[in-house]
Amino acid sequence: MSFPLRRLPYLAINEVIQSMDTRSIFEFSLVSKKSQNLVMLSIPASSLSTYFTFRKNGFLFELMPKGFMKQTAFILPVTRRGTEDRPVFTRFSTCGLYVQCELAGTSEVEEFTRKLFYRFSKTFKNSKLSITFQYQTREEFAMEMMRFAWENGFPLERIEFDSRNSSSESIQELLNRCNGEHTSLHIGTELPEGFKYTPPPGGYKFESLVVQYARWVNLDDFLQCRKVYLLNFLPDLTPKYLNGLLKKIVNMECGLEHFALNLWKKPSDFAPIVSGLSESEIQQNGLQELQFERKDGLKLLVRLSCGCLILEDACL
Repeated sequence: MSFPLRRLPYLAINEVIQSMDTRSIFEFSLVSKKSQNLVMLSIPASSLSTYFTFRKNGFLFELMPKGFMKQTAFILPVTRRGTEDRPVFTRFSTCGLYVQCELAGTSEVEEFTRKLFYRFSKTFKNSKLSITFQYQTREEFAMEMMRFAWENGFPLERIEFDSRNSSSESIQELLNRCNGEHTSLHIGTELPEGFKYTPPPGGYKFESLVVQYARWVNLDDFLQCRKVYLLNFLPDLTPKYLNGLLKKIVNMECGLEHFALNLWKKPSDFAPIVSGLSESEIQQNGLQELQFERKDGLKLLVRLSCGCLILEDACL
């Protein structure tokens, strides 16, 4: 005899759902529209993490508790399911805390991907959402999915946008609408020559920003981000500019705590970059590095290695 869960008072149902493992929550959400709504209303905010990966010929959805290390999970063999009139290959971890659903090889992949994304993102809208658009994802489709997420107010934790040769308009919209202290944005696409963006008043405030092709980035517009990683084709950043940037960090005039700048022109001397930051000696143990202290007492380490200038927490 099955347990009559849906006949219980709402508060009791809420307690039962919150006591379930991730696999049980996911499977219960597929039973009916009512069970989907019950899951939607019962899951505490940010208790789960959801990952959506869009591919040229497929789609991957992952669900797990916040902070769960999926690399340590043992995954059971594939189960084939019928979802939205198409086969979806589902995997679970033996511990019941990790769920993976994959759609692949359909002739109308965007249509069925859209349905799956709409369903799963709405069901788990209180979770932390991370979205990746891989290299050959069509730009117009990627932006359609992003606008759906923005319009529904989903809490976006990480966006990775690698769609090939994206337009200036799409990247400007991504920068402005993803801007927030709890969002990480990774832009892996190469932009049109001469691309210019319009920053908001006070600049951008991402938790982290990663830019693969960074020739268009004016670092002054991203000084209130916590982490910035500029990987290739940076604009020319002089030692004088970098020294001024580090002094702003010391005086807490900007929010940067971590950065990696793969400098286009390798500096011939580390000393001008760190001049006036600390009375400590520059270490030369294979790397050029200097430890200094921010006004709030946070100890930071700046180092130059193979043309890359790196700032990080000195205690890590």
